[in-house]
Parts: sequence; structure tokens; C-alpha cells
Amino acid sequence: MSDAVVEIQTARHIADRAWRFLTLRNLVAENASPPCFYVLPCPDRVVLAFDPMALRSVDQVLSPRTLHHLSASLGGRRVVAMNRRGVFLQIAYWPTPSQPLAAQPLDLAGQPSPLHVPIGLTRRGPLWLSLMEMDSVLIGGSRRMGKTRLLHGWIQALLRGGEAVLLLWDGKGGVEFGRYAGKGSVTVDRSDGREMLAAGAAEMVRRADLFRQAGVTALPEYIRRTGDRLPAMALILDEVAFLPEEAQGALVDLVARGGAFGVHPVLATQRPDAQAVRALVRTNLSTRIAFPVPSVHDSLIILGRPGAEKLPKQAGRLMLVWSGRLVEAQAFQVSLPEEGDRPETAVLLTRRERRLVEEAVRQGGWFRVRDLAEATGESRDWVNEVARRWERMGYLTGVQVNDRGHRLGRRVTDVLMRAAGFGGQAEEADWADLGRRREEESG
Repeated sequence: MSDAVVEIQTARHIADRAWRFLTLRNLVAENASPPCFYVLPCPDRVVLAFDPMALRSVDQVLSPRTLHHLSASLGGRRVVAMNRRGVFLQIAYWPTPSQPLAAQPLDLAGQPSPLHVPIGLTRRGPLWLSLMEMDSVLIGGSRRMGKTRLLHGWIQALLRGGEAVLLLWDGKGGVEFGRYAGKGSVTVDRSDGREMLAAGAAEMVRRADLFRQAGVTALPEYIRRTGDRLPAMALILDEVAFLPEEAQGALVDLVARGGAFGVHPVLATQRPDAQAVRALVRTNLSTRIAFPVPSVHDSLIILGRPGAEKLPKQAGRLMLVWSGRLVEAQAFQVSLPEEGDRPETAVLLTRRERRLVEEAVRQGGWFRVRDLAEATGESRDWVNEVARRWERMGYLTGVQVNDRGHRLGRRVTDVLMRAAGFGGQAEEADWADLGRRREEESG
């Protein structure tokens, strides 16, 4: 049988299945008269050209959710829609080969922006999502399936980004998140969570007042209009079922309104039913992530739809609803800092960033943007952005001035010394000796 004949038969099969799908979904207009669409076979795909008047709702047909379900009904074939002088569905002849969902170590150097957090490896590659876009998050699933380890990855990514304030509570008296206490802009609540929620609520009230004065309704708009770079705030609560009843009540307002002010609650629990998370709180959580669960009822509680009950019972395997689609992923493998160690270890610095530290050491511990940019060949804008971020994280001091008020520049701190692998105290360092050692090590 020739390739052309196979293409025609495959195109006809796809067209029949697509028409049956649209009919069963009640997406075809009642008064539609044939031909409702034309079948155009191409070398690698078939194009279905629809008469828009034959469809009950063009927007619904072209929605991400409908296209996802159509792709699933066609065995995973890729579906691409266009709406230009007609409605066109381009459907691949054969299902797209998928990548295996194998666990990979978390590489923080792949962070797309300071507020992106790692989700995991999907069949289309690594997935990171912005905390701002997710707004508020609910994470649920069976015990020991990887919820807390996912949160560790988020905390480490936000620490590396250096543009978020973190309030952490783990429901275990700080056993999990205590290792991050005092690192960067991190506060760990080791009590029952009420103190943390009160702090989050107070900050939201303060920001609401600032927004009213500026005449804005969202954090990005406030920053653009005023130039005041209010940091995003992440309230990360693990095991929220252990929150006292009065503390859970405080979540309602934070979840409902916090995102607009840059205050983003992230709640994790095994089974977020009415006993663990109030229905009003659960309803307002924008992003849902589910690890393996025992029943479809549990999946409905977490995701609002079935699917998580079919996940392999494998630690780190998760599912989330994003852009109207169910996305399956394998969470990254996250290494945990030891209790008392700083998470700002060398793994949180990219090779490009470490070059800046090495050059600062050669220049006697001074982090002067213009000098470092010239010495490393980096753009001054990028070095300046790193300097501002590192100052907020405590990696650098503020700008030093002399007796006459002349600006001397920033200096590296003990935290940055450890992050770069130098050790010792910055104030007591022999900078010339350190510089010579770095040059010898680099060859």
C-alpha cells in the first residue's frame, strides 16, 4: 500500500473521530448543513477546515480544554487550532513520541526568573511556573509521595531568586523548614501558625493602604507607577490539617485577596477535605497540584476533576491543572541543606555569578559594578541587577561611603564568601592571598 493511500485512510479516520467527538460534545450547530468541514490531507498532518456557522461555539471548540480532550480521544495526536477566515484544526497523523518521566536532580541554574519555582519534568520537558501566575496554591496527595520535598525545591528557588519574602510553617515545630531560619528574607514560625498568618494578614492590610494611595489594584502596576519594588511574599504552610481552627479562619481573606497584593499562600496537606481546609479557602485557591491519591473522590477534592487516582504510586509523580489542561510531571530530586547550614551554598550560584565573586576577591572584597563588568566582560546592567538582588539577600553590604560622603561601593559578606566556597570571615580575610589562591586554582 502506497504512502499516499495510507495518508488518505489515516486522514479519513481522524476526520471521522474528530466529527464524532464534536457531535458527542454538542459542539455542532443544530441547523448545520453539510458539508460542515473539508478534509485536506498534508504530508505529516490532516487539516480539517470548518464552516464557522456549523459550530455551536467557535470559542468553545478552540478552547485549550476542548483541544486537550480531542487530542486525548485521538490517542495523543497533536492538535493545533487556527481561526483565520475560517476554523482550522491541524491534527498530526501519528501520536507525538513522549519523553519518559524520569526523576532528575533540580538544577536551580535553569530558573527562568527570580519568582519561578520548579514543578518537574513533563513529557515536553522541564516545567517551571511563576509564583505570581499561580497566585495561590493547593498541594495534596497521599503520605510520603513528595509534597514536602516539592516545597523544599520551591523555597530554595525563591531563596536563589532573592526577590521574595518567605514565611514558612511546617506543622512539625520547624523540623522541616527550621533549616532555612534567618537565611535571606525567611521567617520560620515554630509555633501553631497563628503568628505567621497574622503577619501575612498585617502585610496585606499595609499593602492595600499603599495601593489605595497609589490608585492601583495589582503589585506589578504599583511597582511601575511608584518605583517602590515591594517584594512578593510567599506563605508556605505544610500539613495545614494541623492548624488550629482559629488559624484556619485567617486563611480565608489571605487566599481570597492576597494575590493582588503580592501575598501568595501555598497550602499543602494529605487530603484537603472540609476537616483540613475550609471549603471557602479551597474554592479560592487558584492552582491545584495533586500527588498520587487512593480514590477519584480524593482527586476531585484536590484538582476538582478525576485523574490523580490514576497516577503511578511513585514518589514525586504529580498532576496539576494549568491553562485548562491536566499536566502530568515527575518532580525534581531536591537535596536538603542540613539543619544549621545555609541554603546559600555554591549550588545556588551559577558559574557566571561565581566569576563575579572571584573577581571581587581579586579587587580586595569590593563589589563595584563598573569595575566588575569591565573585568568579566559582562554587561553593566546585569551586574547591577545581581548587586541589588545580592544586597537584599545579605550577600553584599549596602553601598559604603567615606568620611566625605563619596560612594566607595558594596563589599562582599560572610554569606557570599561561603556561597563561593572561600570560607572564613569576610572582615578578617587576606584578600591578596585569596586572590592568588583563586588564580592558582583556575590555572
